[in-house]
Amino acid sequence: MSNVFLFSIEEPAGLSKGAVRDLETLSSLVEEEALRGDLKRIYPDGSCYIWAVRETEGDSLATWKAVAAGDLLLGCLDHSIVSASFILAKASHPALSAKLWGGDSNDPFGLICFTDKPRVGEVPIVPQMFRYLDPGIRGFAMLPPGKAGNILSDYGSFEIFVQLCLRYDFPSNFRHTQD
Repeated sequence: MSNVFLFSIEEPAGLSKGAVRDLETLSSLVEEEALRGDLKRIYPDGSCYIWAVRETEGDSLATWKAVAAGDLLLGCLDHSIVSASFILAKASHPALSAKLWGGDSNDPFGLICFTDKPRVGEVPIVPQMFRYLDPGIRGFAMLPPGKAGNILSDYGSFEIFVQLCLRYDFPSNFRHTQD
């Protein structure tokens, strides 16, 4: 079963980074032929979407190790979902991080996930959604299996959950409001 991972955009400050690069530029930064080949395979249109987290933040390394292709990655700000993307591949690559973002070479954003194009839109996490998500997400964490199971039992797939949440395509009796 695929998993859902959540990261907070605001706290702790500097937890994660995101980037969009064209395939040619990104490939020029990667020395490993196998990773360059993977990037060409997963980004045939040439646009690469990258998200990364610092290894030293809390349990980031253990959480990142659980990430696999096909998992859902949700970005949260305050009490809202603000982005959703699916993991295509991952790499522990501090050298690539330094080339992408510079910064502290002793604490790079070296735990990298390559994702599909993020879907963006502010979706408040309201009480009707507490069956799936908790408000006030902090750090980088895996959604508890029970909540991920609720999403799958109610929506059938993470893709449908994302489509309905971010596009507000809920049937009227499921529509989430802040009232």
